[in-house]
Amino acid sequence: MKKFMLISISSLLALIGVGFFGISTAQDYGYTFGFLGMQEDAHRFTAIQMPDSVPDVVALIKTIYGVDDIIEQLPFVAARNAFLLADAYYGHGSADQELTYEIQPSVIGKILHGSKNFEAFYQKVRINIIGYLIENNYSNFNDQPYPQGNSAIVAQSGDFKILENITQDDGLDTLLKAKLEVFRSDFANLKKFGNYLNFKKIAIDAEEYSDLGTLFMFKNEQDLRGLGYELISWKSRINTDPDYRRHNIMTAFSNIGNVRLIKPGEIFSLTHELHYSPYAGDGSKPFVDGYATLGGVVEMVYGGGLCGVGTAFYQGTLTNLGLALLKYRAHSIYYRNLYEAEINGIVILEPGLDATVYDPYFDVKVQNIRDYPIIVVFNFDGLSGSVEQMFTLSKAQDRGSFEYVGTYKKGGLKCFTREINGENRTNCYGQIKNF
Repeated sequence: MKKFMLISISSLLALIGVGFFGISTAQDYGYTFGFLGMQEDAHRFTAIQMPDSVPDVVALIKTIYGVDDIIEQLPFVAARNAFLLADAYYGHGSADQELTYEIQPSVIGKILHGSKNFEAFYQKVRINIIGYLIENNYSNFNDQPYPQGNSAIVAQSGDFKILENITQDDGLDTLLKAKLEVFRSDFANLKKFGNYLNFKKIAIDAEEYSDLGTLFMFKNEQDLRGLGYELISWKSRINTDPDYRRHNIMTAFSNIGNVRLIKPGEIFSLTHELHYSPYAGDGSKPFVDGYATLGGVVEMVYGGGLCGVGTAFYQGTLTNLGLALLKYRAHSIYYRNLYEAEINGIVILEPGLDATVYDPYFDVKVQNIRDYPIIVVFNFDGLSGSVEQMFTLSKAQDRGSFEYVGTYKKGGLKCFTREINGENRTNCYGQIKNF
């Protein structure tokens, strides 16, 4: 038989605070009352039935006060929301499970206070968790976060801009949509009365962590900026190359993936990523025949002009300190009209910053030596006169430098030296001319 008792409203609230949010059951509820000051109602008594569930408590308070919209009538009673959240997912089943990560109540309150709407709140919570995953070497980020396509992310005016957001859900979205449903359904009231509530931490247990699967490290520009990513190094040029060369550069950029993550410790081999073989059978696009310089002789070969991709990658990653250069070689003949470009906003006219690729002999190979992913972006639509871009996004600490030092002759060669990230690099050429 259920018990009946005579109780004041202030006692009722105290009872709710202890009985429903007390030590023995606190893990099962979303947040508690932070303000119970209703002394003026202490004279109000009623015969009540002790509630068995959260909805019963909500109905009980409504009955006592004779109102439908508690939030508008009573400033302390974001109670409806408190109880609804108590009945949400947050603490259920987690009391005896090992927690992998948790966002503390104070952080939740700050995020809520600083968010204009639920979408902004959701995005900040997601990035809070993504930041934790990066710091703890989560290995299952999608290394091709965008579908193959040109200009999903662009570099402009010394900054970057994302033009195509990712709308697809991943495992973290599935988890957060369940955990944050109450915030979504009544965000305005939760934000309005958040100062009166002590939020329960948002926790991810070990089982949930293992079920996250492949995640998008970022889905939009706000995500990347929230993670502290900046435009670090970039190369661009107006591409007026012959048709075959423009086709092969565009095809290579597409085969690489246009937007890629180089994960911590990962070695990125450009020749491997080009998918050079016409018989790869992996869905990559084929190249066409074109001219290439082999042993000082210009020949028509399959994939001719791919050195333009090697040069773009070398120049675009040149001053990113997070990418250690493992393998690289310049040409023996320098073609001004093919390799001159703008690097980090500086127009490069002197030779010395080109790169040759010819699998398996010549490659541009780098390794991410940071403990966070570095993003590389390749943009070119294949049209004559279009901008060809290659750039990197990472943290401010990765910003290096380069400076032209000078030139000298060595035998029949002309050599050019630059100081790149504090070290001198010299390339020498037998010929310097237009193609």
